[in-house]
Amino acid sequence: MKSVTVLIGSGLIGIAIARRVSAGKHVLLADLRKENADAAAAVLSNAGFEVSTVTVDISSREAVKSLAQKAASLGDVTEFHHRKHLRSKFCRLMCMARQSYLRNLEIS
Repeated sequence: MKSVTVLIGSGLIGIAIARRVSAGKHVLLADLRKENADAAAAVLSNAGFEVSTVTVDISSREAVKSLAQKAASLGDVTEFHHRKHLRSKFCRLMCMARQSYLRNLEIS
């Protein structure tokens, strides 16, 4: 199964991280704005990466769950990076969602 890097927030720092850690992996770019994810995907695709995009509002538990399901459908998630600047309560929510997601991966 293919290894997957999940990246939330597809700005320049996120693209740099993806380039550094995703050689030979599928990159799943998630952003609140589809146009941002698509622009970052074009940059990474032109550099030879296999890329998918998804729109996600990380303040929504259902959206984060959907993101986790999409990532799992692509392969084994080996990298998870969150590059959006958020208020601390949203950061805590994302950390909780990530921990739950990782627990679910261990179970399945």
